[in-house]
Amino acid sequence: EIEYNTKIKNFRKSLKIIDTYKDPFLGDDYDVPRNVAKWHGYPEQTKYPSKPFENNRFTKPEDKTDFTKLDPYRAKKTAVQLARSKNNEWLPKGKSEAFHRNQTDIFRKLNLLQGSLRAGEVDEEIVKRIQPALNVLGSVADLLSMHNEGKVFRFHYHGLIKHREGMAAWTETLIRDCGVECTGVVFETGWRKRDPYYDGGDHWFGPY
Repeated sequence: EIEYNTKIKNFRKSLKIIDTYKDPFLGDDYDVPRNVAKWHGYPEQTKYPSKPFENNRFTKPEDKTDFTKLDPYRAKKTAVQLARSKNNEWLPKGKSEAFHRNQTDIFRKLNLLQGSLRAGEVDEEIVKRIQPALNVLGSVADLLSMHNEGKVFRFHYHGLIKHREGMAAWTETLIRDCGVECTGVVFETGWRKRDPYYDGGDHWFGPY
């Protein structure tokens, strides 16, 4: 009986020992229990990797604010001052405006309309004939210009980008229903290429 009880005690102690093995995919640092399903993947990330707080390409090292040398009170005051002065060590003043101005200069230099939101010539007689189609479009699209003897129409499109092609095709049909020959419709959107309120993109595009 003593021998039997000894075996029972040893068995109960062995229940607390978890049988593990080494998974070559995870390396030698991880012991994987055998009584669970195999997991093929990297260890769960518990925190973001440390990065410098001036993590951008525009702040010069000699101009950065070293918050590590400030006490908590002064660091907070300095951060508030930088935020209120709109100088949060990001883009220097005028950097964004200069970039967008450089992007749009080509339209002004070459006097281009295609790809821009600049207005061109329109035939007022044709505009009167397609007025029913313009009334249907309403504020979704504004007529910018006509080309190819009044057969191609350019519009400034304000609707969703995902509906752009379909709206352009439908506009062609509306214009033809007015008795006007139409060989193409172009919907210009400028720099807007996404629907940020629908796909989670950036809501700021700039007034350029």
